[in-house]
Order: sequence, then structure tokens, then C-alpha cells
Amino acid sequence: MFELLFKYPSAVFSRGTFVFVNGWPVWLLWVAILAVAAALAWYVAKTSNFDKLRAGLVWACQAALAAVLLTMLWHPALSVATLRPQQNIVAVMVDDSASMSTKDEGSSSRKDKAVSVLNSGLLDKLREKFQVRLYRASDHLQRMEKLDQVT
Repeated sequence: MFELLFKYPSAVFSRGTFVFVNGWPVWLLWVAILAVAAALAWYVAKTSNFDKLRAGLVWACQAALAAVLLTMLWHPALSVATLRPQQNIVAVMVDDSASMSTKDEGSSSRKDKAVSVLNSGLLDKLREKFQVRLYRASDHLQRMEKLDQVT
């Protein structure tokens, strides 16, 4: 239900930051709220025929409403950072040094095992969400277009 109303899951909002969009200083909001609350207290004290408790409740309700209205003038917002598909780049580096040609347990080298892990679907899953750049590193770094360029 939360996602339907707010477009993102609640976990995204829990990492969000509360901000005021219009750029006015926050201290000015507090000064305005205090000034309006003081003016309302003076007005309620001078014009009401209520007892002190009832006059205090009327003032509290009016001051709360004024605080909400003033806060709305500052345009409150929640800044949420999310990843958008294909707007972020992930670099995948394959070690192509001589030590990767060493054969460990079995007949395949470490380099072959690394390439097979990437080819087993990991690269495809990364490409669904990110732009993927492939690099190979030995004595220098070189960009690759395809994973089969690893020697």
C-alpha cells in the first residue's frame, strides 16, 4: 500500500533526508512561528471571554495551525536517492596477469574460473540495471568490448 501511495517502498524513505525546497533559511521559519504564536497569544488574551484553560487550548490550536501553514510555505520535501536503470556505470575488472594462468584444483586456471563466473549470468544481471564497462588488467589496464578478449 505504501508503494502505491508514494511510488517507492518505505525502506527508501527511511534513508531519505528532510529538506526545505524554497531556499529560505530555516531560522526564519522558527522566528515566524514564534512571532505568530506570540501575536496569537496576545490576541486570544485580549479578545476571548474564556477561562484560562479554554483560552490556552484555543491559542494552542491556532498556533499549531499557523505553524503548519508556515511550514508549508517553506515547501518541505523528502530527498530520496535511488538508482535508476542504465544511469549508473559499473566497472568490471578481470585480472589478466600471469598469476591468473596458474591452474588450481582441477584443469582450469583461475582466469578461466573468473570468466566462467561472469559468463554464468552475473554480467547479464548487472547489465539489466547498470551500464557495464569491462576491463582487463595485467601490466596495464585495457578496456574490453567483450569478455572473450581475455587472453
